Amino acid sequence: MKPRDTPPQNEWALQFPKIEGKPTDEERKAFTAARLELQSWIMRDFDKTMTATVKSVAVFLLESVNSETLFCYPSYRTICETISIGKEKTVQRAIAALVARGWLYAWRTGRTDTYNYLFLKNEEKVSQIADYLTTKRDAREEDRKRRDWTFLTTRENAFRPQMSTRERTKMSTKSFNGTHEVFLGIESGEFSLEHNPYAIASHGDDTDSPYEIPIDETEAENVLDQICHGYAVHHLVRGTLKDFLLHGTLTPSRVLGLLGREAA
Repeated sequence: MKPRDTPPQNEWALQFPKIEGKPTDEERKAFTAARLELQSWIMRDFDKTMTATVKSVAVFLLESVNSETLFCYPSYRTICETISIGKEKTVQRAIAALVARGWLYAWRTGRTDTYNYLFLKNEEKVSQIADYLTTKRDAREEDRKRRDWTFLTTRENAFRPQMSTRERTKMSTKSFNGTHEVFLGIESGEFSLEHNPYAIASHGDDTDSPYEIPIDETEAENVLDQICHGYAVHHLVRGTLKDFLLHGTLTPSRVLGLLGREAA
């Protein structure tokens, strides 16, 4: 028996079948879809009280809901044993957090009975989470756009024109747009990493500043193509370069050491 203050049925996230205990195939599919959608929103709840433990408890409770009756009343002990939580107090606090955030309604009929749980749509929180995710996605897109710019300027030094970080150009970090220039240290057979087009790009004379971490595997391979251009690089050496690059520890001086040994 539910208490009098139980939320109205239109606020429930999961609905009874029209004939209690006999859901149709379509009703079962709708139940499964609603449960997965609710789980997705709960997992994306950014509130600091929604810890990994709280979300694990929520997922277990969702999986425990009977599609025919909507009954869900596992004991604290069952939850602890199933998802490896050490103390029942931890489960109790997790459920309290879900109730406070509006995802769950909990009640029990007697002081010694286990709690019953009813999941709610929580439309206000869903709207807040959707706005938050949109903001984060827009921020990532803006960051990608900024990373697609390389700041280059040309200056003359004792050897030949060299690039450094001053003037904004449309040249992308992902490729050099097919532009081919002759670098004597590469194409005449001399070993001189300072003339490698990527090794000097965006770093000027600072050989100990790490290259920017690529955003994905494709960009990483493009960067390695620029770094290794003109050298017969063993696949193991290239793999080492890639590991350093992806971990943000690849510097021009480190490239010089690896490719120098390879050339020798």
